[in-house]
Amino acid sequence: MKKLKTLLLSCFAFGFAACEGPSYQADVGAMFAVASGEVALQNSAGSLDLGSNQNDLDSNMGLGDTEPAPYVRLQMDTDKHRVRLHGFGLDTEGSGTLAGSAPGTGDFGDILAGTPVTTAMEFFAINANYGYELWRTQDFRIAGGLQLAFYKLDVAARSAAGREEVQTDALVPMPFIEVEGFRGPFTGGFNAGIMALDVGDGSGRYWDAEVYLKLQGEIDRAVCDVMVGYRYILLDAYGEASGRDFDADVDVQGVFVSAGIKF
Repeated sequence: MKKLKTLLLSCFAFGFAACEGPSYQADVGAMFAVASGEVALQNSAGSLDLGSNQNDLDSNMGLGDTEPAPYVRLQMDTDKHRVRLHGFGLDTEGSGTLAGSAPGTGDFGDILAGTPVTTAMEFFAINANYGYELWRTQDFRIAGGLQLAFYKLDVAARSAAGREEVQTDALVPMPFIEVEGFRGPFTGGFNAGIMALDVGDGSGRYWDAEVYLKLQGEIDRAVCDVMVGYRYILLDAYGEASGRDFDADVDVQGVFVSAGIKF
């Protein structure tokens, strides 16, 4: 794993240094994100069947509202190489009642099923990807490469009996593909990465994809753009975090809008 991460970082560095005449682009905006799925956390006695003690983020924990999140995107293009760094952070709170009405049907750690809880969730996604242009015409571009993604998920529940928390992070290398189409001042794009492996606190499946439409033009000789898109991230992970087994099948998705400048 260490050698693979070193190779990925070397590829990103090669992308920056490979050719002359790079162009840079910076975009900032907001992502309107919503989380859904289920989480389970082992109790201190280690006696729970996690498959039978799942709690839904929306209906049981009250964390299903769409929330605005800051979104940042940095990109460098040079010849057939493209390096991009982008990310966002989601922070939301809610309240609900744990699933079931008896122990063993919806416990969350040491908080028993059917207990009212106040909840909080933090999620961060930061991706660095490198794409090499495989095919290009005046109408479209296809690139393939590598992506290194960092995901952090923290789900906490508090009741009169105490506080329980699932906290996990993963650094995930992924194969990466990007397709773009061009029509006048408009660019439409799709990119995605997918991987199934054991990383960070647990093993599982990780999907990350986005689709976007960008309008580019000049304002006072500066090349500017506005962009709207949709991002989908899936974390289907299980393992051990903070000394407790956990099982999380969570997706975070939503619309993002941004404005930027190319230089």
